[in-house]
Amino acid sequence: MPLILRHVTSESDFDKITPMDYDGWQHPYNPQLQHFRPQFPTREEAIAWKNAKSKESWRSRDPDRRFWIAIENTETADIVGCAIWEVNDKPDPYGEKTVATWHAEGSVEKEFAERFINGLWGFIGERVRKAHMDLLSIVVNQAYRGRGAGRMLIRWGIEKGDELGIETVISSLPSAKGAYSKCGLGAIEIIPADVDVPDPSPRWKELQNEDLSGWLMWRPVGHDYVEGVDKAPWVL
Repeated sequence: MPLILRHVTSESDFDKITPMDYDGWQHPYNPQLQHFRPQFPTREEAIAWKNAKSKESWRSRDPDRRFWIAIENTETADIVGCAIWEVNDKPDPYGEKTVATWHAEGSVEKEFAERFINGLWGFIGERVRKAHMDLLSIVVNQAYRGRGAGRMLIRWGIEKGDELGIETVISSLPSAKGAYSKCGLGAIEIIPADVDVPDPSPRWKELQNEDLSGWLMWRPVGHDYVEGVDKAPWVL
C-alpha cells in the first residue's frame, strides 16, 4: 500500500483525520489525554468537538511556524496518520499557563488538569530554553502501525529542524519512547507527574492513580542522538 507524506491542504482533510485521531488514541490507552480534552458520552460527540477545534486551529495557524502533516494511502485516499509540528522559538517557550476551559469550572477535573499540564510544561520549560521543533501531536491508524507511517511523520519534523538549524524536543508517552529513539532522539530523563496535593479528594486520588509520567526526548541539530557522546544543553 503506497503511502505518501503531504501537508494538510483543506478543512475537508479533518473529516478523515479526526475519526482516525479518536480511534488511534484508544489503543494503546493514553492516560494523559483526558486532561487535555473534554470527555464525551459518545464517539460521535468527541469526534465532532475535535473536528471543529482542529479546523479552527488550522485556519488561524501561522503557516511558517505550525505544520499539519498527513500520511495518505494513495490507493484509498484515506489519511492514516497525522502530526502537528511547531517551531517553538518563544522567549519563554513553556511559560504560558494553561487554563483547562474544556472542564467544568470548579471541578476536580479542571483543577487536576491544570496542575498536571502546567507541571509538565514547567518541567520542560526549566530545561529547554533554545528554539526547537516541538511535536504537538501525532497519531497513526492502528492498521498502519509498524509500516513506516509514524517514522515518516517523526522524521519530517526532525529534518525540518535540521533545515532551520534548531534542535528537536518531544514530550513522549512511555509507550512511544522506543519509536522516537529509533528515529534518532535520545531519552534524556523521565518527566514526573506533579499532581501531589495535601488531603486529596477521592476523585483526585482516582485521577492521580494513573501513570501520567513521560519522557523528555531530545535530538541535536544535524545528526541523530548518540548515547554517551551527545549531551542535552541542560544536562550538567
